[in-house]
Amino acid sequence: MFGNISMRTLFTLVCMLTAAISGTALLPPAVQGAGWEFSSAVNYDTGKYGSPYRTDSVYMPLTLKRSFASADLSITVPFLQQSSTGLVTRVGGKPVRLARGTAAIADSSEAGLGDILLCGAYTLALDGPRSFDLGLAGRLKLPTADKTKGLGTGEMDEGVGLEFAKEINPRLTLLADGYCTIIGDPEGADLNNEISLEVGFYTPLRKNLGLTVLYETQSAIVDGNADPRSVSGTLSYGTQGGVQFAGGLTLGMSDGSPGLGVGAGFNWKF
Repeated sequence: MFGNISMRTLFTLVCMLTAAISGTALLPPAVQGAGWEFSSAVNYDTGKYGSPYRTDSVYMPLTLKRSFASADLSITVPFLQQSSTGLVTRVGGKPVRLARGTAAIADSSEAGLGDILLCGAYTLALDGPRSFDLGLAGRLKLPTADKTKGLGTGEMDEGVGLEFAKEINPRLTLLADGYCTIIGDPEGADLNNEISLEVGFYTPLRKNLGLTVLYETQSAIVDGNADPRSVSGTLSYGTQGGVQFAGGLTLGMSDGSPGLGVGAGFNWKF
């Protein structure tokens, strides 16, 4: 089903295994520690993606993460439901217009298992006046979604990236992520590899309540499509029992992105 694993896949797996087995404690004592975390969310998005027809999607990921002193490893098993006309397919968990033209192929609503994601990150934290966190991350998308329903491409995707965070002051933390993802080509399609960038900030609003604002841009994986661009805001609230709740809103800024997205979820550390 998965075919031969390429050298790029092996490199991604090496990044993830490095995160899993690393025993070097590079994080400050305040944030060191190992443990488990479970999270889930319900996300709804809607958009036309440059076509005359609207596609509505509900995406529900279930994620189990294992944290180490300076690294983490996670698996995400998503379930999704998508109503579309056959012009839009899920690629890496996001709707993308693969079919060209304006004629609807089929007006249908499909649901099922999405593509399983394996992720790992190794984080280096530096102390002092110029302190920051820098993580080397790897992602591997397994083609478990049914491509005949438009829920996936049926191909493996592999990505590596850097994740950066710097606390400017107690009220402001700058965030930036950059990823390069090698997109697998389904039969009859020649997809471009993807470069993505996220920049934004986190600020605490009051005790246990914080706001994250992000701007995200990606290169189009299909020639002729607009580059996806969006801005999002997420409120998060933490409880003393180790449970954090979050809710967010995403606004698309190009035809390559959903016009509107809303979501709510939680994570539990144990």
